Amino acid sequence: PKQEFGVATTLAEVFGYQPVDGILGLGWPALAVDKVVPPMQNLLSSLDQPLFTVWMDRKLTVSNGGNAGLITYGAIDTKNCQSQINYVPLSAETYWQFPIDGFAIGSYSETKKEQVISDTGTSWIGAPTTVVSAVVKQTGAKYDFLNELYTVDCSTQKTQPDLIFTINGIKYNVPSVEYVLDLGLGNGKCALTFFGMNSGGFGPAWILGDTWIRTYCNIYDIGQKRIGFAKANHSGL
Repeated sequence: PKQEFGVATTLAEVFGYQPVDGILGLGWPALAVDKVVPPMQNLLSSLDQPLFTVWMDRKLTVSNGGNAGLITYGAIDTKNCQSQINYVPLSAETYWQFPIDGFAIGSYSETKKEQVISDTGTSWIGAPTTVVSAVVKQTGAKYDFLNELYTVDCSTQKTQPDLIFTINGIKYNVPSVEYVLDLGLGNGKCALTFFGMNSGGFGPAWILGDTWIRTYCNIYDIGQKRIGFAKANHSGL
């Protein structure tokens, strides 16, 4: 099929030092500039199934010789994702947005229904500032003013409490090895992969980025207007 695309006259600085050539948007047509039909919607009739699956690896980044993950267009990734898939209907056809029923870590829990988006382009987890404060308290994290992030001792990378998300009545655990990452900060400090965000209205209060997607394959089902989650397979760290 024919695909319209735009040509940029200026580029963001990030494209100068990152090993990527561009960004492929996989959201819904409502977000498209000038109402151009996005590539995925254009390809739907050519695919075996009107969906795509994202699996992210825990291993080396592309710049360090790894493959980073796999996007499967038109099929569910049965090699890297477990067979049990739980789906939740989308609450908006803009981003891949759906409701969350609750969140817990350690002795903290909340059952507030909030809007969430799954976003492969966000490396970390964006959460309401009250939740970030709770995560900081439960993990004993300290703020690193130089790098503008929260840190914990790397020795606790595998022993911090799980993040527990409740989505459509099902609990999903994310282990600390996924949300406590060694970014080479030094002094035995590892980053807490959370950032605070405040949003109002029907927009998302949370962004579940790569920290989430490494633990659970995300199946973006355009045909059924839903998103599915399956435990990701990993050979180890």
